[in-house]
Amino acid sequence: MTSLTQQRPHAGHSHGHHHHHDNTYLTSSNKKDAGVRITRIGLYVNLLMAICKGTAGYVFHSQALVADAFHATTDLVSDFMTLGTVAWSLKPPTARFPSGYGKIESLGSLGVSGLLLTGGILMGLNACGVLYSQFFVDAAHAAHEHSHGGIFGHSHSHGAADIGPNINAAWVAAASIAVKEYLYRATIKVAREKKSSVLASNAVHHRIDSLTSIVALVAISGSHLSNGTTWLDPVGGLIVSFMVVRAGWANTGQALLELADVGVDSEMKNSVRKAATKALTSATDRSSVAALPSGLQNEEVEVRDVQGVKAGQTYLMDVELAVPQSWTIRQARLVEDAVRSAVGSMVRGVRRVKVRIVPKEGNVQDLSDEFIPADVSPRSSPEPDDEAEAEHEVKFDFDADAKGFDIKKGVLTNEAESEVFAPLAMWLQAIDHVLKRFQDDGIDFSRVRGISGAGMQHGSVYWSEKGEHALKSLDSSSSLEGQLGDAFSHPYSPNWQDASTQQQCDAFDNHLGDETRLAQVSGSKAHHRFTGPQILRFRTKYPKKYEQTSRICLVSSLLASIFLGTIAPYDISDVCGMNLWDIKTGTWDEQLLSLTAGSSDTSNLKRKLGAADVPEDGGACLGNISPYFVQKYGFDRSCAIAPSTGDNPSTLLALPLRPLDAIVSLGTSTTFLMSTPHYKPNPAVHFMNHPTTPGLYMFMLCYKNGGLAREQVRDSLSRSADPSEPWQTFDQVASSTPPLGQASDPSSPMKIGLFFPRPEIVPNVRAGTWRFIYKPRTKELLPVDERTWNCPEDDVRAIIESQLLSLRLRSRDLVESPTGQNAHLPPQPRRIYLVGGGSRNAAVAKIAGEVLGSIEGVYRLDVGENACALGAAYKAVWSVERKPGQSFEDLIGERWKEDEFVEKIAEGYQEGIFERYGSAVEGLDLVEKEVLRG
Repeated sequence: MTSLTQQRPHAGHSHGHHHHHDNTYLTSSNKKDAGVRITRIGLYVNLLMAICKGTAGYVFHSQALVADAFHATTDLVSDFMTLGTVAWSLKPPTARFPSGYGKIESLGSLGVSGLLLTGGILMGLNACGVLYSQFFVDAAHAAHEHSHGGIFGHSHSHGAADIGPNINAAWVAAASIAVKEYLYRATIKVAREKKSSVLASNAVHHRIDSLTSIVALVAISGSHLSNGTTWLDPVGGLIVSFMVVRAGWANTGQALLELADVGVDSEMKNSVRKAATKALTSATDRSSVAALPSGLQNEEVEVRDVQGVKAGQTYLMDVELAVPQSWTIRQARLVEDAVRSAVGSMVRGVRRVKVRIVPKEGNVQDLSDEFIPADVSPRSSPEPDDEAEAEHEVKFDFDADAKGFDIKKGVLTNEAESEVFAPLAMWLQAIDHVLKRFQDDGIDFSRVRGISGAGMQHGSVYWSEKGEHALKSLDSSSSLEGQLGDAFSHPYSPNWQDASTQQQCDAFDNHLGDETRLAQVSGSKAHHRFTGPQILRFRTKYPKKYEQTSRICLVSSLLASIFLGTIAPYDISDVCGMNLWDIKTGTWDEQLLSLTAGSSDTSNLKRKLGAADVPEDGGACLGNISPYFVQKYGFDRSCAIAPSTGDNPSTLLALPLRPLDAIVSLGTSTTFLMSTPHYKPNPAVHFMNHPTTPGLYMFMLCYKNGGLAREQVRDSLSRSADPSEPWQTFDQVASSTPPLGQASDPSSPMKIGLFFPRPEIVPNVRAGTWRFIYKPRTKELLPVDERTWNCPEDDVRAIIESQLLSLRLRSRDLVESPTGQNAHLPPQPRRIYLVGGGSRNAAVAKIAGEVLGSIEGVYRLDVGENACALGAAYKAVWSVERKPGQSFEDLIGERWKEDEFVEKIAEGYQEGIFERYGSAVEGLDLVEKEVLRG
């Protein structure tokens, strides 16, 4: 390896005499290193000599010494300019500069070269002027009457007797030679001891500098040998200026070629090719390269082509490898890593190795075929489309990616108390992990103008007294998890599946009179997961921790707080999921606060809630991003933080919904969302403020047993059918079963069931499975037996229908009859949008259209199964880019490309079938009441 690097020419310094030093030792921080010490001594001596020679040349009237001083000064300028650019040129690549910053050094070299050229030409002209005055005294004297001093302002051409340098200038030149020769010997000694080509190059540079001083000494001394030889001094100056111009011209050409991405020389290509070949043939000695595929033989891989460009002190190389066509991607990647590792360790200066894999059996190609053919027309404009499209997506899987937590499906459980909760430290890990993944994927965070987020609704987070200070003093060199450990009075947050608060829910339902009155005030009856009952239980179970709590956040406001660097207020929509907010008055309800606080004095609880700080504008700017994210990930300081909202309100924002549009989320839970101007709360549903649009409300139904229940039926079915294709079998059975398991007569008995693997919230019943036969004519419920219900086949369609019938039962007072040509149709949604994993199930989509109707049909919203994340991104766009008075629907609607995100997957309203399911809605209502009585 050493011999290879010493054979390679010094970058930009092949001594023809290029003014571009290798500053490896000049910029090193190891002051005890002999190489660093001698290099810096040389810098200081050069500075002193430039000052001395320049002053002496001026005082003693020596053109040669002035030229030599200028030569030394340009060396210094080169060193200092390198110091100014080397830190930039060695920075790692970014999305904006994907090839790194090496070209900055080339720009610096171009600046020094320009200085050399300009200065050398001016010195040469000045020396020519002095020579002219030597031989044409009268003309020079006449010119002096008009302009004293020539180009540099001081030529002293007063007459023949005055022309010529003072002999003392020779002593300065001689001293420069002695000092430079000493520096050469001292530097070359250290270079040989350290076997450093860099120091050897700098030593030779000292020797070259002494040669220019020898020219000056000879010229000065010769001008004093006899009368009439004073012309030797300006001739010496002319020779030195020629050397400077020559070096400047060479450096200029080199810098321009580097900026134009000229290919590297053949020596560098051969070095890279040898290193790559060595990596491929090191089957027995693998100590310096990555492990290769088992059984790799030399003839299996061929190094086809090597190209590269120089960027400052570094090289960016491209290597093409031909491998057998039968190889897997994994095998090819192992070879790629091995070649990259070998080249990086064996060839000095290589910063990046891009490897292209081609089939060995194919036509021989080279790297030039990567260029787009001339007959392919590029886009007319390089500007990005002004459209609302997701640019990148990263996922953090709690079970797979979180470290240090014994979790399952993202949560911890306490079965004895029906508690389900998540560690806050896991969420902090997730934030850093996701941002780091974005960064590693090349996302340039400096382009991000605004941030909003979506968090699990209702979950409570308890900040300690240290929380605010910890947020404001985050250190970018450490992780969020490592710095916010003491920021919380309680390390966990309850999950939406938690069912530990039944006693507290009963208290909430009764405190205002009944659950109907609670729903009228807060938008919902009490639910296990809602924040108010959770805070009440936390206060009674952990009284000491409650007292140590300074602020209580929702998960959404926790997310905003971390990005903001201070505790953020609640979102105007998410605050409605607490059973504490009076939606119609827009204030905290004093009676519900009193219940939660355990006292009529609610001031302490209000302080914990940040009671006076709930902005009505869902797109308000809360402030700029925390310095932690600026320094750690490169966000711009002006990046605005908008309120984060809950996952369900954010899902509503995943597309610009129109009146009578509904979103059905078919994930682990089932959620039904509509935007409506009507506030019609009842205990069976949820109403919340719209997250962006004042005057609108979000209607929501949420069920614990969504995908969980469907999977349970699917699994039971797979045991009696083809286990390799459980969903395919599920689809086939659902599609082949008639609606409601009826015969052709709409008045014949219907099969209706409830399937709850977990305790359900709508209706509020225990876990279990119930099956009934419903007679629509007599409105009777009958038990089932083996003759009337074929398990598990009849369960398949029944579970889909029961979930959708529950949605229709609870939304029927909000939908309206369409207008215009469809005014004769019954009340139903305009469109149904399905999202989540269940939206891929064709049978579910078909039955959704039959049960729920929809004028225009059933559509799948394809946003990567993460509609809430997309909605949060749209919320940030609206917050940052909206015009005065511009609504969310208007701004996003202008950019929305429906054909890219929406696909019609099933028909909607079908006359006869829709009405039949209308009768089944009454049957489901009776089934729920029967189960609740039991």
